[in-house]
Amino acid sequence: MRDAMKSAGSVFPETFALQNGTLGATRTRRWLDSPLVVAAVLLMVGFASRAVQLGNPVIQVDDQFYLMVAHRMWEGALPYVDIWDRKPIGLFLIYAAIRLLGGEGIVQYQIVATLFAVATAFVVSRIADRIAPRRGALIAGMAYLLFLGMFGGDGGQSPVFYNLFVALAALAIVRIVERPGFDSRTVTLAGTAMLLMGIAMQIKYTAMFEGAYFGTALMWKAHREGVTLRRVAANAALWLALAVLPTALAWGYYSAIGHGDAFYYANFSSIFERSPEPAGLVFGRLLAIAARISPLALAAALSRWPRRIPAGGGQASDSAVHGFVAAWAVAAILGMLAFGSYFDHYALPMLAPLAIAAAPLLGDFRTGLVTSLRGRTRIIPVAFLILAFGGALSARIVDLNRSRRGDGEEARAIASFVAPRLQGSCLFVYDGEPILYELTHSCLPTRWPFPDHLNSWREDHAIGVDSLAETRRIMASEPRLVISTGAPGEKTNLRTWSYMQGVLAADYRPAAQWAIGHTERIVYQRKRGV
Repeated sequence: MRDAMKSAGSVFPETFALQNGTLGATRTRRWLDSPLVVAAVLLMVGFASRAVQLGNPVIQVDDQFYLMVAHRMWEGALPYVDIWDRKPIGLFLIYAAIRLLGGEGIVQYQIVATLFAVATAFVVSRIADRIAPRRGALIAGMAYLLFLGMFGGDGGQSPVFYNLFVALAALAIVRIVERPGFDSRTVTLAGTAMLLMGIAMQIKYTAMFEGAYFGTALMWKAHREGVTLRRVAANAALWLALAVLPTALAWGYYSAIGHGDAFYYANFSSIFERSPEPAGLVFGRLLAIAARISPLALAAALSRWPRRIPAGGGQASDSAVHGFVAAWAVAAILGMLAFGSYFDHYALPMLAPLAIAAAPLLGDFRTGLVTSLRGRTRIIPVAFLILAFGGALSARIVDLNRSRRGDGEEARAIASFVAPRLQGSCLFVYDGEPILYELTHSCLPTRWPFPDHLNSWREDHAIGVDSLAETRRIMASEPRLVISTGAPGEKTNLRTWSYMQGVLAADYRPAAQWAIGHTERIVYQRKRGV
């Protein structure tokens, strides 16, 4: 055990001494005491773990669409009115701000997303520092970064951005939990936390589940500190108002310009009109999420409260902070379970609280896999096992996604073929990558340019217009080029597919074909004289 501790100390320089059978507190000021050094380490891990995807325009179909909408916003398009989608306006505003950095926006959004991920990991480490050794806090931040890739967080999915605001809100509440009493400063911190949650909800509404828990935790803290029920209720009303303020402002703006109904339908009611997916498919996704998250979740569950290792500040672990983080993790899990599709990126909000909750165990290098080599017993700490699992599986999944979706070269080849042939006509991506609208500088032939909205059976009658009628209208405008596939998939809307096959056979000819990942994309060109 002493050998294992000595080896561990050489990697994360902290000095420990055994006192009365417990790990006690002789600490020397090392590089882990510097927040700047911690931030620098996380920055290196963040960019190293995501570098392979830098510049890839087809990481995920959602990222492509967000970037396209952001560009069109600068040209005057209004989300929900000129371009339809369900995502909150805050997400599009982030991407619109990124477009100010110039260029295509592809590398730019990926760098900004990485900086958001690193900033979130840093906040994770700051919270974990209160309940774990500083090395455990650092490892918690590293684990957050390394686990992103296995859940589709290697690009610009919405939780990559909103997790930062949730983590900052959690840090504010942790400070409240640590403070005695419930004075005016505490009320201000609480209001800040709930406003941050309101911003998070304008990036993705699923943050409401964590926000509901945070509000409940604040009310419980106030009650425990002897605040009267009347004052607790008044504070709760204030916090609720701050949480809904960003959404109310967005809705109010749309109402003021005469599009309140469009905002309401896109943001709140249309989601309930989508058709449910087959139970077997959904359950398979849920099992995949559970398998991938299980090591981190198990480490969080096995972190004893309070642990015998001093917290980062040199004081005993605070069981109240532990309890808050553990319940936060439960709230994030329930939020994920509440939405039945269970795509991989739905798991991303769970990573921050689970990494923090696991920090005490990650910082305990006495606990791990016991091995024997040449008669000597060594311990492979849990921290190294978690980091190795997260890094290796994320790299494998990212590699599989690049193989399945492409690395961008094929999409750029299609764009190079299509762009000079448009001749002022709009490209219509019926089944393909929405980033092609950007790479070809094409106009949009429809308010529903996200391909799934017209080609997926789940979205039929759930987008505010009949999918087949809109597809007919687009083709009646005689787009010069159309991108589709050679065969329908399991999610294909057979109504629009059958119609498109008839029109393409009669009025178009296959002009080129590429494989983007595992999918064949066919470029159809309108026949001359038709």
